[in-house]
Amino acid sequence: MATDAERRITLVDLDAFYASVEEVEDPSLRGKPLLVGGSPEGRGVVMAASYEARRYGCRSAMPMAQALRLCPEAVVLPGRRDLYHRYSQRVMDILRRESPVVQPMSIDEAYVDLTAVSRDMAHAEALGRRMQGRIRVEAELPSSIGLAANKMVAKVACETGKPNGFVVVPPGGEAAFLAPLPVRKLPGVGPRSAERLNAAGFETLGQVAAAPLGTLAALLGSGGALLQRRALGEDASPVSTEREAKSISAEETFASDVGDRGAVLQETERLARRVADSLESAGLLARTVTVKVRYADFTTLTRSQSRPTATADAVRAIAVELVTAAWEEGRRVRLVGVGVSNMRPRQAEGQMTMEALEPREA
Repeated sequence: MATDAERRITLVDLDAFYASVEEVEDPSLRGKPLLVGGSPEGRGVVMAASYEARRYGCRSAMPMAQALRLCPEAVVLPGRRDLYHRYSQRVMDILRRESPVVQPMSIDEAYVDLTAVSRDMAHAEALGRRMQGRIRVEAELPSSIGLAANKMVAKVACETGKPNGFVVVPPGGEAAFLAPLPVRKLPGVGPRSAERLNAAGFETLGQVAAAPLGTLAALLGSGGALLQRRALGEDASPVSTEREAKSISAEETFASDVGDRGAVLQETERLARRVADSLESAGLLARTVTVKVRYADFTTLTRSQSRPTATADAVRAIAVELVTAAWEEGRRVRLVGVGVSNMRPRQAEGQMTMEALEPREA
């Protein structure tokens, strides 16, 4: 197995992917602020914003109505998931022509391990730039790439180079590369941890790397030591070609808050069937069903129950049961969601182990 100093890993990230695909399909959109997502008349959100739209402060997950207030002249298009999946597959095929070790992380992002197919970091850079060029020519899409000796640093390098960037961090240079960056730039450091670190005087990753371990442990508990190792650029996680699905979920935000239990249960059934269909397509079974109910005041309730869930009807029945038990008369619902977890491969007909577990709350 290659040591960290010998590994050569890239993260390939497609810039403003959904918006970029729409520009390929309609070149007249290039250069214009573009928002892909739901209707501003309802509760649609932005799935992707072109870089022209981002200059106005628009970003993904923002309510579409808010984005249009920031950029009234933006072109708004509904998402076309089937189209985006076709483009994503085209890009993944390009990556696999350079290395058999490709780990897709999402529809627009993948790690590529170039260790076995390159002589050194310079050769790996040449292969990475060839990948980027092929994505630009064959898929007509812009991309950013980070190249480093491990996955974490490759990801940070990729983010710092966006858009259309190619950032190389040489082996041994990980800590120096990370040192001036804000602590929030490190994968896994959320807003609350960043706020706590900042309040204690830790603004940069270099300050975290140089801190006494006891200080970090007092601040973050057992996570302090891990944070310091990551701030030094250490990450031994491999690029895996087998990405195990841990959960499948679907949710719906209503166009207006709903106070009718029948309407909420009807939507719950629809989402449960969609999740069950995804399980069937993946050849999986799930033991745990979880529902999420978000009320008009944004408080959110989750409930889970575990038992064998071999059929769509079982997922539907459990989801409806959980939402019914959680229902509170007089409260209006903003969002409902259904998810499954604790998954395993579907066995042959008649071989499923029947297990009965008590319901539990999440």
